Amino acid sequence: MLTISKPLSAEQARAYHREEFSNAQDNYYTEGDRIRGEWHGRLAEQWGLRGEVREEHFQRLSEGQHPITGEQLIRHQAAREYMNRRGDQVSPMEHRAGWDATFSAPKSVSLTALVGGDERVQEAHRESVDVALDELERYVQARIGGNLPAETTGKWVAAKFEHDSARPVDGYAAPQLHTHVVFFNLTETDDGEAHALQPRELYKTQQYATAVYRSELAHRLKELGYEIERGESSQPEIKGYSKEYLEASSPRRRQIEEHLAKENQRGAGAAQIAAHQTREGKLELSHEAMQERHRAMAEAFGNQPQRVVEGAQERREQLKEEPGDRTISQALIYSREKNLEREAVAEERELLRDALKRSMGDATVEEVKAEFEKGVHAGEFIETSTRAPGRAFTTTEMVDQERNTIQVMRAGQNQHAPIASFKTRREIEQYHSHLSESQRAAVEQILSSRDQVTALEGIAGAGKTTSLAAIREAAERDGYKVEGFAPTSRAAQKLGEAGIESSTLQRHLARSQEPYDGQKRLYVLDESSLASTKQMNEFLHRLKENDRVLLVGDTRQHEAVEAGRPYHQLQEAGIATARLDAIVRQKDPALRDVVQKLSRGQVKEAMEKLDVQGRVHEIFDRDERMASIAHEYVKQPEGTLVVSPDNRSRTEINQAIHYAMQDAGKMPYREHEMMVLVARQEITGADRQWAAQYEGGDVVRYTRGTKTHGIEAGEYARVERVDEKENLVTVKRKNGEQVSYDPRRLHGVTLYRET
Repeated sequence: MLTISKPLSAEQARAYHREEFSNAQDNYYTEGDRIRGEWHGRLAEQWGLRGEVREEHFQRLSEGQHPITGEQLIRHQAAREYMNRRGDQVSPMEHRAGWDATFSAPKSVSLTALVGGDERVQEAHRESVDVALDELERYVQARIGGNLPAETTGKWVAAKFEHDSARPVDGYAAPQLHTHVVFFNLTETDDGEAHALQPRELYKTQQYATAVYRSELAHRLKELGYEIERGESSQPEIKGYSKEYLEASSPRRRQIEEHLAKENQRGAGAAQIAAHQTREGKLELSHEAMQERHRAMAEAFGNQPQRVVEGAQERREQLKEEPGDRTISQALIYSREKNLEREAVAEERELLRDALKRSMGDATVEEVKAEFEKGVHAGEFIETSTRAPGRAFTTTEMVDQERNTIQVMRAGQNQHAPIASFKTRREIEQYHSHLSESQRAAVEQILSSRDQVTALEGIAGAGKTTSLAAIREAAERDGYKVEGFAPTSRAAQKLGEAGIESSTLQRHLARSQEPYDGQKRLYVLDESSLASTKQMNEFLHRLKENDRVLLVGDTRQHEAVEAGRPYHQLQEAGIATARLDAIVRQKDPALRDVVQKLSRGQVKEAMEKLDVQGRVHEIFDRDERMASIAHEYVKQPEGTLVVSPDNRSRTEINQAIHYAMQDAGKMPYREHEMMVLVARQEITGADRQWAAQYEGGDVVRYTRGTKTHGIEAGEYARVERVDEKENLVTVKRKNGEQVSYDPRRLHGVTLYRET
């Protein structure tokens, strides 16, 4: 796994190099007292940095200087202290020296290499790190300044230091093979100018680099004769180790997890902080003594490292079957379907990341990339225009659907009579005299339109529901049946407030088409920006000759969960659009001014207005803040919305509100507890066909059921185990019966976790 630290100051980098990176004292399988380190990167090679990392060169680079000449390449910005809103004095670092990227081998790999003594495994780790670093370096960018976008350079100078032990816990430092890679805060553009490094894309590439490292490592281990299985976090683990031995050999991980649980924190960032807070001091113990402790623990668990190494040596003598292009092709198909199910365009690194996860160990990165290029040349992936770095792709199906949707809209322009006659429009105008000027103009434009498909673009609070009520009434007077749809059930219910009979767009598309009965229909599709390209295309193709469509939305809202943004594209293609831009929901002039600024994207100015109006309350104590939020919610629960920035706060706030509602007598005290099923939203259709994505304990709901396996529609079952090699999932039904099946053969499946 790869983790990238926060930026290191020059002082931190020098101290880490002296006390941590190059110090072999706490690395119990390293000979000598120093870890020499190695250089990596195109810029390092360009400057002649090869072999051992010398302290002089490391320190110069930490200061933004040329490692050989000492020339100052990166100008230091003067650090200006300032006081934050809490009244604390903040001292920013004067110069960012670089970042620490750490590659950690899976625990079974560390035990095999170090306790089992197989140096080939350690070399496999080194080679895999190098391949991952080569891929990560491609995404290096330079800060240009002057509000100009970062420029992709694809070269850095980095120093690698391999370590073999974890931080000690209760006097025991477990074997843990890992490599620290310090990449320095400088790069060079094509014109030869040195610039500070922009790390944003490197953080975004962490998952891809992790997939590269894991795939390369698994492939090399298989070539050495080791059997590989996926761990809890999809890491490649060597088979042959008991769960108890692995846990006993991971006291540092257990220490961090216990600290996080005690502090009620989670996430990678919190884990990094916990790692620093729980560090123990260095041990006064010889390398031989610690290695003896490692051997003693291995003996207590039956000498598993030795048995695993011996088994691999025996298996290596046997001929291995090459996976061939078919395995790689299947992995790329999975990745394409997974990434392009919910996005119209996917980046190359995302597509390669998931293909590597799917084929882990069956092919090298170069083999997967070569097969990917074949797919590009064959038209399976269509390159789109994108900003650097890297390429982005879509599919021919997506491009065709986007073009066809626009064609349908344009073909229906100026081809119909107005939705409502002039007489009806005047009657509606008189009857709905309460409409604002903006609303009256929008209603008139839509009712007089001669296009088959039109749009109503409106910001939040502009009175779309009131306007739709007037449009519905006029259309019905002139013989239209008005039906409403929306991509979400909540939006469909909202249309009901305008008197429009509504359901979800998905339900409409799932129904079989009825024969044309001559009835004119006006379809209102609310929250159109949430409709996918596929849904919009199918919806428009279902229209009969006299049907009309009103797309209601806001191009600034969230886009579809599935792939595409057809509403936005139709706007760009010239769909006739009525606009509601005057806010009527907020009656308070001061608050309306804030909302108008937010609608224009002036977030800073809006927040400053709210602060001046006394609507922003800062409560620094976390417990007090949660209690205050709950107290304010209980005052008026109806229509009150609480927004939380993270899952941890969300859980705490919900619990605080629940208890406050009970204390206020607005909710009964619970009489019994029950488990809640939470859908695994990250699972795509492609994931549901891959057994490795199922986890023991998952709850599966079968919408359709299957006679072959005796599972009824609507039934629930619990995942007992998975067989990744055979792509089989075994579930336990309510009656205790166990059923095994290939998930590619079953459709209409939803996965849940219990909470």
